[in-house]
Amino acid sequence: MQATQTISENNVSACEYDYVFCGTGASASLLLLELHQNNLLQYANVLLIDPDKKDKRDKTFCFWADADDPISVDLKSLISHAWDHVALAGEEIEPIWPMRYNHISSIDLYNQVHRLTQQYQWHKINTCADEVGSDEQGPFVCCNGEKIRAKYIFDSRPPVYHPPQEGETHISQSFVGWMIETEQEIKKPNAFRFMDFQIEQQGSTQFVYVLPFSARKALVEVTRFGAETINHTQAENLLADYIQRNFGAYTVADVETGCIPMSNTVIESNAVSGIVLLGARNYHIKPSTGYAFKNMYYHARNIASAIKHNKPVELLNKTHVNAHHHGRHSFYDGLLLDILKNKPQEGKRIFEALLAKVDTKKILNFLDEKTGIATDISIFSQLPWQPFISTLLSRSFVYPWFRPLLLTLMTCLLVLAGNYSAIQNYLAYGLFFAGLVAVGIPHGAVDHLLETGKWNRKGAPVFIIRYLMLAAGMGLLWYALPGVALAVFLAYSSWHFGQADGKKWNFTESVSFLWGLSVLFYILGTHLQETNVILMSMGKVSLPFACSVWALLPWFLWALYHKQTSFFLTLCWLMLSSQLPLLIAFGIYFIGQHSLNGWQDIRRHLQLSHSRIWLHSVPFHAGAWLLLAGFLFLWPLAFPHNDINQWAVFFVFIACISFPHTIYMNVVYRKKG
Repeated sequence: MQATQTISENNVSACEYDYVFCGTGASASLLLLELHQNNLLQYANVLLIDPDKKDKRDKTFCFWADADDPISVDLKSLISHAWDHVALAGEEIEPIWPMRYNHISSIDLYNQVHRLTQQYQWHKINTCADEVGSDEQGPFVCCNGEKIRAKYIFDSRPPVYHPPQEGETHISQSFVGWMIETEQEIKKPNAFRFMDFQIEQQGSTQFVYVLPFSARKALVEVTRFGAETINHTQAENLLADYIQRNFGAYTVADVETGCIPMSNTVIESNAVSGIVLLGARNYHIKPSTGYAFKNMYYHARNIASAIKHNKPVELLNKTHVNAHHHGRHSFYDGLLLDILKNKPQEGKRIFEALLAKVDTKKILNFLDEKTGIATDISIFSQLPWQPFISTLLSRSFVYPWFRPLLLTLMTCLLVLAGNYSAIQNYLAYGLFFAGLVAVGIPHGAVDHLLETGKWNRKGAPVFIIRYLMLAAGMGLLWYALPGVALAVFLAYSSWHFGQADGKKWNFTESVSFLWGLSVLFYILGTHLQETNVILMSMGKVSLPFACSVWALLPWFLWALYHKQTSFFLTLCWLMLSSQLPLLIAFGIYFIGQHSLNGWQDIRRHLQLSHSRIWLHSVPFHAGAWLLLAGFLFLWPLAFPHNDINQWAVFFVFIACISFPHTIYMNVVYRKKG
C-alpha cells in the first residue's frame, strides 16, 4: 500500500491543503525529506498527485560532493555506493578525494517518501494534473475538472519548452544503460568512468559512462548529446560492442533508459503567488551537462528555510532571464550547447582534451560553477580553440556586450600599433575593405526586399529608377549646394545611425536621433583637421568647431544609470577611436557597429539566413561597386580646376546611395517599433 489514504477526485476538491505536490519525482521527494527533517510536516495537510505509483527503480541519481557537505550528510542513508577515484583514458586512475561520486537509486528515494506518506497519513491520487494555476481565491490544481486548493502548490511536472529563439539551443541527453553481471572480474572497481568516447559518434557526441558496484556488477550506459535522441537499436549495438571489448562475457540484469533536456530556452511558467516550481521546471538542469540533483537538493533546503522563517517561497522561482542570461557560466553553457548542436563532431575532441589535460577535481568544481575566472581561463586554454572562436563570432549578435567588447579590444590594439604605422594601416584598412565587401555594402543592397520580403520582377524597373533618382538628386545637391547637402547628409545620417543603435538599446525616437547626432559629430569633431580637408574637397564646406574627447561623458552617465553594459562598452571604444585617424575611426563605427546592427535587423525582418541575404544582395552589391567606379571617374570631371581627394569622392558617393537606403530601412525600424 503506497499511502494510508487514497482518495477519489470527488471528495478531494472539497479539501483545503497546506501543500499539494504535482509530481513526486526527485525534486519533490527531496523537498518532502527536507521539510520532514525541519519538523515542518507534523500538522501539515499534504496531497501528492502523480500518475506513476513510484514503486520501481526508474532512474539513477548521481552527484559529486565532499564527504562532509550537507548533501552528503543528509542523504547518507540513501547513498548506495560512492567512488573516490575516476578512471580516465587507458589504465590511468585519478583520485578525487575529498570529493566522492555518489549514487542513489531512485526506488530508495521513493521508498523514503512512501514511508513518510504512511507516517503522516497523507492523501495521494494517481492521476495527471490537468492544470496548475491561480485565481482570485488563490492557487489551485485542476484534476478531472475539479479544483484542489492549497496554501502552496509545488509543481514539478515535466517542463514545456518554448521553441528556441535566436541565441538559444535545445538538444537532448538521451541514454540507455544496462546493469550487467560479468563472468570476469572488473578491473579497478573502485573507480567510476566519467566519459569514455571510444565508441562510434554517429553524427552526434556520444560516450559511455560506467559505474562499477562490485567486482562483477556494473551499470554501463551509452549517452548521446545531440538534437536527435539515440534509439534502442543504436544504443544496444554500441553497448554490446563496448561491454564485450572491455568486460568480456556478461548478462544483462536490468535496463535503464531516459532523456534529459539540455536547453537554455524559455520554459512555460505558471510562477504566481502560491505556486512554487521545482526541478526542471525551475531551470535546475544545468544545460551543458544535464546534471540537476544537487541543484534540486539545495533548492529544497532553501524552500524549507523560507517556510520555517515565514518568508515568501515564490521568490525562489527562477525566470529565464536569471537562469540563462546571468553570469559567465550561463555564457559557457550557451557556447557548448551551440557547439554540440551545430558542430557535434567537435564534442568528442573537446571533452577528451578536457579529461586528458585538466585535473578532474578542477573539472567538477567548474561544473559546479565554483571556479574563478583565472581557473576558467586555465581550463579553456587546454581545449581546442577553433570551435569556440567560430561559435563566439556567430553568437556576437546574441550577447549584446560581446561585439562592443571585441571592438574595444580591437581599437586598443590599433591605438597601440601607432598612428599611420604599417601594422595599423594593413590591419585597419584590410578589415575596413573586407567589412565593406562582407556587410557594409551588402546590408544596403537588399533594399529591394524590405517592403515585401521578396523580389518583385514586375516592379523591379520602377524600384531601380526610383532608387537611382533619389541617389542622383542627392548628388546634384552636393554639386550645387554643398553646404545644404552637408546639413541634409548629417541630418539623415544621424537619424539612420540613431535608429539602428536606438532599437538595440531601447531608446525613444528623440533619444535615438540625439545619439546618432552625437556619435556622428563626435567622430568628425574629434578629427576636425582631417574632417575639414575631406569636406573642403567634397564641396568647399567645413565644420566650424572641434569636439572634446570627453563629449560623450553624459552618455556614459546614461549607460551607468540604465545599466546597459553594451552601450557603456560602445562608448569606451568610441572614445578610444578619437585617438585614431579619422578614416579608421569612422570605419570601425560604420562596419563594426552600424552595418552589423543593420544587417541583423534586416535578417530579423526578412527571416532569412545570413547566406541567403548575402546572395540576394549580390546583383545590387555588384552594381554598387560599378557605380562607385564610375563615380570616382566622373565626379572629379565636374571640378576640373580643383584638387579632388579620392576619399572625398568616396564619401559623396556614400552620401548619395545612403539617402534612399535610409528611406527604405525606415520600413524595417517602423515595423520593429
